Amino acid sequence: MNEYEEIRKEIDIYLMKRFKYRRSLVRLTPDNIIVTTRRNSRVDLYLRIRKVKSLFPPDCLIVARISFNKERVGHGSHFVKFLAGTALKYGFKYIGIESTNDKSSSFARKLGFQSIDCSNYVISVENLISYFQNRG
Repeated sequence: MNEYEEIRKEIDIYLMKRFKYRRSLVRLTPDNIIVTTRRNSRVDLYLRIRKVKSLFPPDCLIVARISFNKERVGHGSHFVKFLAGTALKYGFKYIGIESTNDKSSSFARKLGFQSIDCSNYVISVENLISYFQNRG
Protein backbone atom coordinates (compact mmCIF):
# COMPACT_ATOMS: atom_id res chain seq x y z
CA MET A 1 0.00 0.00 0.00
CA ASN A 2 1.49 3.35 -1.01
CA GLU A 3 1.49 6.51 1.13
CA TYR A 4 -1.53 8.03 -0.63
CA GLU A 5 -3.55 4.86 -0.19
CA GLU A 6 -2.61 4.84 3.51
CA ILE A 7 -3.87 8.42 3.85
CA ARG A 8 -7.09 7.44 2.07
CA LYS A 9 -7.54 4.55 4.45
CA GLU A 10 -7.00 6.73 7.54
CA ILE A 11 -9.51 9.30 6.30
CA ASP A 12 -11.98 6.53 5.49
CA ILE A 13 -11.67 5.04 8.99
CA TYR A 14 -12.03 8.49 10.54
CA LEU A 15 -15.21 9.28 8.57
CA MET A 16 -16.69 5.82 9.20
CA LYS A 17 -16.22 6.24 12.95
CA ARG A 18 -17.27 9.89 13.11
CA PHE A 19 -20.40 9.44 10.98
CA LYS A 20 -21.12 5.81 11.86
CA TYR A 21 -20.81 4.34 8.37
CA ARG A 22 -20.31 0.60 8.05
CA ARG A 23 -18.90 0.59 4.53
CA SER A 24 -16.02 2.43 2.96
CA LEU A 25 -16.87 6.04 2.20
CA VAL A 26 -13.87 7.35 0.24
CA ARG A 27 -11.73 6.40 -2.71
CA LEU A 28 -8.43 7.53 -4.19
CA THR A 29 -8.41 8.63 -7.83
CA PRO A 30 -5.45 7.95 -10.14
CA ASP A 31 -4.30 11.57 -9.77
CA ASN A 32 -4.19 11.34 -5.95
CA ILE A 33 -7.47 12.96 -5.07
CA ILE A 34 -9.50 11.58 -2.18
CA VAL A 35 -13.25 11.82 -2.72
CA THR A 36 -16.35 10.54 -0.97
CA THR A 37 -18.27 8.02 -3.03
CA ARG A 38 -21.76 7.94 -1.57
CA ARG A 39 -24.57 10.16 -2.72
CA ASN A 40 -26.78 11.71 -0.06
CA SER A 41 -23.99 11.22 2.44
CA ARG A 42 -23.62 13.17 5.65
CA VAL A 43 -20.23 14.32 4.39
CA ASP A 44 -18.94 15.46 1.00
CA LEU A 45 -15.15 15.57 0.66
CA TYR A 46 -12.72 16.33 -2.16
CA LEU A 47 -9.09 16.42 -1.01
CA ARG A 48 -6.02 16.89 -3.22
CA ILE A 49 -2.73 15.37 -2.13
CA ARG A 50 0.13 17.39 -3.60
CA LYS A 51 3.87 17.05 -3.09
CA VAL A 52 4.84 19.63 -5.75
CA LYS A 53 4.44 23.39 -5.69
CA SER A 54 1.39 24.85 -7.37
CA LEU A 55 -0.63 27.82 -6.21
CA PHE A 56 -0.14 26.08 -2.86
CA PRO A 57 3.26 25.27 -1.37
CA PRO A 58 4.74 21.78 -1.87
CA ASP A 59 3.84 19.00 0.58
CA CYS A 60 0.28 20.24 0.98
CA LEU A 61 -3.03 18.50 1.65
CA ILE A 62 -5.60 20.68 -0.09
CA VAL A 63 -9.26 20.62 0.89
CA ALA A 64 -11.01 21.44 -2.38
CA ARG A 65 -14.50 20.70 -1.10
CA ILE A 66 -15.92 19.68 2.22
CA SER A 67 -19.43 19.93 3.50
CA PHE A 68 -21.44 18.26 6.19
CA ASN A 69 -25.14 17.55 6.37
CA LYS A 70 -25.23 19.28 9.75
CA GLU A 71 -23.36 22.58 9.94
CA ARG A 72 -21.92 24.51 12.88
CA VAL A 73 -21.66 21.49 15.18
CA GLY A 74 -17.86 21.10 15.06
CA HIS A 75 -17.43 18.59 12.24
CA GLY A 76 -15.19 20.95 10.20
CA SER A 77 -12.86 21.82 13.07
CA HIS A 78 -12.70 18.19 14.17
CA PHE A 79 -11.83 17.06 10.62
CA VAL A 80 -9.15 19.76 10.18
CA LYS A 81 -7.60 18.76 13.51
CA PHE A 82 -7.58 15.12 12.37
CA LEU A 83 -6.13 16.17 9.00
CA ALA A 84 -3.32 18.10 10.73
CA GLY A 85 -2.32 14.97 12.64
CA THR A 86 -2.45 12.90 9.47
CA ALA A 87 -0.38 15.49 7.59
CA LEU A 88 2.24 15.46 10.34
CA LYS A 89 2.38 11.66 10.32
CA TYR A 90 3.01 11.53 6.55
CA GLY A 91 5.43 14.47 6.34
CA PHE A 92 3.15 17.07 4.80
CA LYS A 93 4.03 20.61 5.85
CA TYR A 94 0.89 22.51 4.84
CA ILE A 95 -2.86 22.27 4.68
CA GLY A 96 -4.75 24.37 2.17
CA ILE A 97 -8.37 25.25 1.56
CA GLU A 98 -9.17 25.89 -2.08
CA SER A 99 -11.78 28.14 -3.74
CA THR A 100 -13.51 29.31 -0.59
CA ASN A 101 -16.90 30.94 -0.28
CA ASP A 102 -17.87 33.37 2.51
CA LYS A 103 -18.49 30.61 5.08
CA SER A 104 -15.37 28.60 4.34
CA SER A 105 -13.08 31.65 4.16
CA SER A 106 -14.38 32.78 7.56
CA PHE A 107 -13.76 29.26 8.89
CA ALA A 108 -10.21 29.28 7.46
CA ARG A 109 -9.37 32.66 9.00
CA LYS A 110 -10.78 31.53 12.38
CA LEU A 111 -8.32 28.60 12.38
CA GLY A 112 -5.38 30.84 11.43
CA PHE A 113 -5.11 30.06 7.71
CA GLN A 114 -3.50 32.82 5.63
CA SER A 115 -4.98 34.02 2.36
CA ILE A 116 -3.01 33.27 -0.79
CA ASP A 117 -5.27 35.24 -3.13
CA CYS A 118 -8.59 35.99 -1.37
CA SER A 119 -10.16 32.64 -2.25
CA ASN A 120 -7.41 30.15 -1.38
CA TYR A 121 -5.93 29.71 2.09
CA VAL A 122 -2.96 27.87 3.57
CA ILE A 123 -1.46 27.17 6.99
CA SER A 124 1.57 25.24 8.12
CA VAL A 125 0.76 21.99 9.89
CA GLU A 126 2.90 23.18 12.79
CA ASN A 127 0.82 26.37 13.23
CA LEU A 128 -2.45 24.47 12.91
CA ILE A 129 -1.45 21.93 15.55
CA SER A 130 -0.37 24.81 17.79
CA TYR A 131 -3.77 26.47 17.28
CA PHE A 132 -5.60 23.35 18.46
CA GLN A 133 -3.22 22.82 21.41
CA ASN A 134 -3.78 26.40 22.59
CA ARG A 135 -7.54 25.98 22.44
CA GLY A 136 -7.36 23.31 25.10
